[in-house]
Amino acid sequence: MIVQGNRDLLNGKLAVILNSSQSKMPCGNDPWVATTSTAVADLIESGYTIITSIGLITWELAVYLVARNDGNQIVVSPHCDNENGRIIFQSTVDEFGLDDDRTAMVFVAPETSLRKPKATWLKRDKAAITLANLLVPVSIRPGGRLENLLKTPGDERGILSKYQIEYKKPIVRPPRYGDKPISFNIENWNYITHWTRTQHGPWLGQTKRDFYRQLIKSENEYPNSAFDALINIAEEGIIRASSKKIRDSLEVVGFTESNPREVLSQMRWLPKRVSWNFEPYGIAIRKRAASGIGIRPVIYGYPEDYMRLPNPDKPYFQSRGQRDVDWSVEREWRHIGDLDLSKIPPEDLTFLIWRKEEADHLRKITASKVLVLSAD
Repeated sequence: MIVQGNRDLLNGKLAVILNSSQSKMPCGNDPWVATTSTAVADLIESGYTIITSIGLITWELAVYLVARNDGNQIVVSPHCDNENGRIIFQSTVDEFGLDDDRTAMVFVAPETSLRKPKATWLKRDKAAITLANLLVPVSIRPGGRLENLLKTPGDERGILSKYQIEYKKPIVRPPRYGDKPISFNIENWNYITHWTRTQHGPWLGQTKRDFYRQLIKSENEYPNSAFDALINIAEEGIIRASSKKIRDSLEVVGFTESNPREVLSQMRWLPKRVSWNFEPYGIAIRKRAASGIGIRPVIYGYPEDYMRLPNPDKPYFQSRGQRDVDWSVEREWRHIGDLDLSKIPPEDLTFLIWRKEEADHLRKITASKVLVLSAD
């Protein structure tokens, strides 16, 4: 067994808190969140080291809660090889603000699991249960993976059932956006827009410790909704760059010059991701101001076109697509790296939101115009 951190923790009293998979948008008042918080505090007070893990919100919440209660924990990592173990351990310590002396990490799966994380879930669950002296079920889905593991015959580990609750539907449901008319004139739209969406987990620039701290305080709302993302942009004054689906892992901020009516007609629910491709919340920059700070239209083309481009133009290249896919309809513009909004005069920025009741909150933190998209 590969171990990083404080190996001596393996010799203590070990308990594992078990939750089946839950909603991707939990909130502080979800019963499993509140009960897990109570169980962690009680077990630490009773002298237990808690077995936790990373990669799923149900496991990572426990990582945060143990650290918040100054407890000891053994983090079961669902992926590793001999070379990257120390990197994964240090990254976890940094993300959650953990104390090295109160933390150990054990590894149960090979490096290939990085590409297929779901393939390691059962192995991780079995490893966590095997390490524990005490099993503490909280919210267990009937007929699910964890219920079957808990019913394994011949298991002599103790089971503490005082925290077990009914497996319930989440408080927060995915948002729905009706087919409503745009509430303002867009005939002379001369902006580019960066649209946001709900983030399952921390958004760019946010540590996991900060994410779970906000989750615990969130009561009946998921803390990283598309509207929250827009609020965060307004408060920080920065749009964080991402390298997702970008050639050579270049970090960019993407925009579209399509007007809101055109964009909203392309909004789609993605069942496999349990999310929208984007949501009706965005920040628009007047084209003249955008060009003045180096935001440029994307150059659409094919692989051979990329090779012919001068080096300064290559970061703005985007594949046109193949067969029946034409990505040029997105009319993308691109900024390289994080975008500092303080470089743009407030009058050249416009925040776009969906509901009228959200406008007042946003207007308290920005001097720029706030427009409500929905006519209702």
